Amino acid sequence: MKVERLTDEALERVQAIEADAGPYRWSRADWLSSLQSDDCFELICDEEAVAVAAFSVVCDEANLLNIAVPNHAQRRGYARRLLVHCLDEYAVNGIKHCFLEVRRSNAPAIALYESLGFSLIGERKNYYPVKGGREDALVYLSRLQRGEQERAAKITTAEEKDDA
Repeated sequence: MKVERLTDEALERVQAIEADAGPYRWSRADWLSSLQSDDCFELICDEEAVAVAAFSVVCDEANLLNIAVPNHAQRRGYARRLLVHCLDEYAVNGIKHCFLEVRRSNAPAIALYESLGFSLIGERKNYYPVKGGREDALVYLSRLQRGEQERAAKITTAEEKDDA
């Protein structure tokens, strides 16, 4: 598996992934704007894009704008792998916080974010459109630490010194 940065040339692929991910999706204009001005990534597994994510970064803060996994690839840990990679890279590069909003009804996403160390810090009433009305968003924050890969390297180095 590998993570690659996306450009606006990936618009059709990204829209196809999100169209298969669920009922709520960004418009073509939303994705095009994000591909041109934000940090967008995809997780590739067996030469197939199995997850995409878009982040806005300002100073030392990131905001997860969107993440999508096609229906056939859901519940396989792809969103987790993509998020861990991105958050680790941001932490290594000095990003201190990551924010996100999630639909109150999206229990699987909430469980994922909480398992990755995100903490609930608030809510936005009537934030998301839904069929027949609006839905609240829960606002989460993660205080990013140095990346998992860097921590793993330090642990391995320390263990090697102990064995010497």
